[in-house]
Amino acid sequence: MQAPGFLVVASAALFHLAALSSANEGNILLTGDVLPTDGQLSYGRNAFVMQDDCNLVLYNFGRGFQSDTHGAGANCTLSLSNHGALTITSAGATVWSSPGSKKGKYAAVLRPDGEVAVYGPALWATPDLNVRTSDAEVASSEGAAAVRNLMFSGQSISAGAELASRDYTFRVEADCNLVLNKAGTGAVWQSATAGRGVHCFARLDHRGQLALVGDHDLKAVWSSKRTAGEGDYVLILQINGQAVVYGPVVWSTST
Repeated sequence: MQAPGFLVVASAALFHLAALSSANEGNILLTGDVLPTDGQLSYGRNAFVMQDDCNLVLYNFGRGFQSDTHGAGANCTLSLSNHGALTITSAGATVWSSPGSKKGKYAAVLRPDGEVAVYGPALWATPDLNVRTSDAEVASSEGAAAVRNLMFSGQSISAGAELASRDYTFRVEADCNLVLNKAGTGAVWQSATAGRGVHCFARLDHRGQLALVGDHDLKAVWSSKRTAGEGDYVLILQINGQAVVYGPVVWSTST
């Protein structure tokens, strides 16, 4: 449902009242994350707020969105399930939920266009630095960038450019190596493709495949697994040090 005009105008007043999500960068909510009452996702002038009146509202200086759950509960929270459903809960009861899909890991993203979209399940990921490498490999098998921690289908990052999130950068080096770096540590993952191409760039396509391509012959020197279905995907550099591809879109505020 679209938010009425006065909600959009009032958004500026809410920015200093609502708390940012602390579990990840402020523009994303991952499976298992919870936005508390007065919590929000934020990007630029846009905010997706779990209000203290139990209404979930998108303030984007456009058509907006709201869950239309004003007064439906107290101390309401917003979470993202392992089926990709955004769920408002009050006192253990579900107040509102968006559509879900198959089981996996998902990401809700407040995009540069001001809309919120849920992507998933996770299709590919660099190893989870908080678990054993073998565990990370099992988890990942299950399932020019406009924003510093995000790259969407059809976008690319060129040699010398990078995604960044807290202590981590995901960078295309001049020698055609794609490297995940941690500040103070150095490389924690790499494509191991140094010297295999010239003027390489990383590109995410509409099948969820991340590829490292040389612009001389436009051939991939490295790529992640491609899925069967076309759609919109997103690569997120998360604060835990993982670069993860999620998609396609299972729900958005624009539909």
